[in-house]
Amino acid sequence: MIVGGVDPHLRSVRLLEKPIPHEKLCRELIRLQSTTASSTSSSDIYIPNRIERSPTDILKALESTISRDYTAPHYKFHDDPYLTPLSKSQIRNYALAKESGKKTAMWIREEHHNLFQHKVADPEIKAFVPPPIYTEESKVTEETLLYEISNAHVSNSVSIYNLLKGEVTIPTKQALLELLCFYNHDEPANVELLESRWFQLREKRIKNTWISRPEIDILFQFLKEQEPAVAAAAYNAMICGLAKYYNGDKVWHMYKECQENNIPLCIEAYNGIISMVSILREGEDKTKSLITDIYKAMATNGITPNIHTFNAALSATSMLKNKRIILDLTCNIFADIAKFKLKPTLTTYYYVLRILNKFDDAAYTPFIKILKSLKEETLTIQNAKDLYFFFVAMEMASKQLCERQAGEMVNELLLSGDNYKFIGDSYKESLYYRAYLELILATEEFETFYKIYSKLVPHVTIPEPSVMKAMLETLQLYPAETAIQYIPKLWSHMIMFNHLDTQYLLESILHLMSVHCKPVSDSSLNAQFAEIALIIWDHIQTQNAKKIQHIIMSNTIVGNIIVLLLRGGNFDKVKEILSLLIESPHLIVGILMEDYVHEIFELCLAQAHTPIIFSLLEYITSNHLEGAGEMARKLEKTISLTPTQKDMLINLVGNDILELQLSNELNEAK
Repeated sequence: MIVGGVDPHLRSVRLLEKPIPHEKLCRELIRLQSTTASSTSSSDIYIPNRIERSPTDILKALESTISRDYTAPHYKFHDDPYLTPLSKSQIRNYALAKESGKKTAMWIREEHHNLFQHKVADPEIKAFVPPPIYTEESKVTEETLLYEISNAHVSNSVSIYNLLKGEVTIPTKQALLELLCFYNHDEPANVELLESRWFQLREKRIKNTWISRPEIDILFQFLKEQEPAVAAAAYNAMICGLAKYYNGDKVWHMYKECQENNIPLCIEAYNGIISMVSILREGEDKTKSLITDIYKAMATNGITPNIHTFNAALSATSMLKNKRIILDLTCNIFADIAKFKLKPTLTTYYYVLRILNKFDDAAYTPFIKILKSLKEETLTIQNAKDLYFFFVAMEMASKQLCERQAGEMVNELLLSGDNYKFIGDSYKESLYYRAYLELILATEEFETFYKIYSKLVPHVTIPEPSVMKAMLETLQLYPAETAIQYIPKLWSHMIMFNHLDTQYLLESILHLMSVHCKPVSDSSLNAQFAEIALIIWDHIQTQNAKKIQHIIMSNTIVGNIIVLLLRGGNFDKVKEILSLLIESPHLIVGILMEDYVHEIFELCLAQAHTPIIFSLLEYITSNHLEGAGEMARKLEKTISLTPTQKDMLINLVGNDILELQLSNELNEAK
């Protein structure tokens, strides 16, 4: 029975009753043949392997289709000029303030875990469950301990171990020892707090930071007395942990103990031992022999080195000073890398760059070869030192080689693919772009530099004061007409990036306006420069009003401010500044230089502004400077003074000087 259709056999019969054209019949036969062939060839169905995808893979794929918008702030900030942070301190505060909400939620969940016992998710989401608190009444088992160890909860693991009174199996004790050796006294960093990690200032560990814990000593003493395999695992864990926290003496002691007792070590332990060679301070010739002896011990025990072995050797080599020994060791290390057919990592090249830093311009060729080889590779993170490569490479291209091409190769490598993750953290990013901008400033015309600068600032990087100072000093090498074009832009950036508290920047921009770009007397620039000088003075006074310890200004800053204000016609503010200098001379370093004093006098004399001249004369006499008498004579000769003003002048410079002037004039008349 056919339901909802026509019997296919009847349809075929009806088709056969109609004549079929020859051409159509041929096409139908060809179609049937191709269908039969394809069905035969595709009889074996191939199912590709499943590709693991994360929840954000589709977003990453979409992101890869667009280029970076250099005019937009980071996505974590509001794209609004009134809400976007525009200084390093603001960027840090905004980002950490946003993350502090997450920290607060975590703290509440931990401190008030009794309020979060309801379970609304099915299946249960571990991240939402408050962490357990173990007390003496808690019922714990070895499985509980293993669970906490697997989740790297150091304090909970120790608490459970103490509750169990050490009554656990040997593998569990070994796992706990490895956990304590790896983290020592710290809890693992929370991977969810990205901003805290990004802005964290990591200290360079150059000394022993290992903290002995009684649990570590008890576990190790117990395990090293067990069968050889267990004892070897315990020694391996201890050596790796001690090496991580730079306890070189104890690492070497345990290594000697293992050699004497024929205790086999793993490759990670040998790598840790090699990394401690430079800390032992045994001398440069001794360093080479120690590394060679460790190589021999590895070969004797059948341990094949990996790339981290040679990275540790390069680390020790980079600490040496004798260039002959450095070259010899480096060549041997790379010969061994090629012998074992290993692929260098970014850490390998980072240590090579540290070595090349010792060879000045001779480092250029190998430096370029490293960049070209990395350009052909897909970089992956294998070591924490990988994050040091790019900023060290850019500093080398900028400071050591001062080669624009090399710097652009480094920058192109960083921006290709997913390599920007190797920038590390905010501190390394700041060092990287400081070196990059300084390189372009030193090798290109200022116009070319400023185009790149405008592209990167402020949403990619905030220029450090040293970069701003280099820009202002570079402008002094250009004609005044060129420098004047950039003064308003750089001044606005100094305000935007909170650089007004940096005195050497104030000195540079004031000198640029007062001396290098000195406008003619009737130029409108005088009023603009005077406004900048007034903002600087008012900012300093505002800061002094907030602080108990006042800002001590340099005499050049104060001198340039007064001159710029006079050129702009702001005589009242100049009178106020001079009065303050007379009353509080300790607010500036030294006294106003002679050039400033003479220019102030001439500017006021040209405008017949006697109040400022009298204040200037009072400042000169109170600081025992020369020239007061000459200025007084010139003042009386140029400007018609009132009797009151003449009395003030006599009180300042003395009657003798004025009488001397009068007698000289009478003699000339005779």
